Amino acid sequence: MKATEPSVVPLSVVMPAYDEEEGIRTAVAAIQEHVLDLVPGSEAVVVDDGSRDQTGTILDQIAAVDPRMRAVHTPNGGHGAALMRGIAQARGEYVFLIDSDNQIPLEGFRNVWTLVCRGEGAPLDGAFGIRLVRHDSRVRRVLTRFISVCLRLMFGVRLRDANVPYKVVRRSVWLEAQRYIPDGTLAPSLFLAVYMMRCHAAVVFVDVAHRERLTGMVSIRRWRLLKVCVRGFRQLLQFRRALRGI
Repeated sequence: MKATEPSVVPLSVVMPAYDEEEGIRTAVAAIQEHVLDLVPGSEAVVVDDGSRDQTGTILDQIAAVDPRMRAVHTPNGGHGAALMRGIAQARGEYVFLIDSDNQIPLEGFRNVWTLVCRGEGAPLDGAFGIRLVRHDSRVRRVLTRFISVCLRLMFGVRLRDANVPYKVVRRSVWLEAQRYIPDGTLAPSLFLAVYMMRCHAAVVFVDVAHRERLTGMVSIRRWRLLKVCVRGFRQLLQFRRALRGI
């Protein structure tokens, strides 16, 4: 007997989490109130990326009492790997990519979801947040500007905040983009944004607030961040070759 495919839901929230025991309940509560309660039938897939603290246990406790929540546990493989694992587990027609650090409030999601669903006469392919004011280190802010310049020169696309952890994307578009995004990609969200712009997907840009991190810690420090950037730049070069003709 052929196994039936899991039923499609309107929206899946995908959130990687690593050592966020102090703030994970707050992050999940925001998803429950501002996303899951808003979109009937929606779900949240939270990927515990091999946390060393109680993050995974807390997620299991939450999932045990809220069937809309699913906790996925993986060995530590980094943010990119956790994000891709979460999207692979998602069943939504759309996926909402968000981080677990509580730095972007979700109170404005209602307006974003309305824009995506209605568009200008037809549903959109996605919505990308833009952090107008960022409460991150100077290194990270400079890196974002550098990435913006690189994407314009390498791919001919203009993305002010390409790797923002606040994206709503039609899952069918992700499945198309995934052919060009290897499993080991450090920033699949950024690559997805580039793909969608190159393919002229119907995307709306929305301003989102960004607040200081109050709990947990940044998992990539300054010098390791620079090393990661070098590796990420090499992956961008490979991605550019893969996208030739698109």
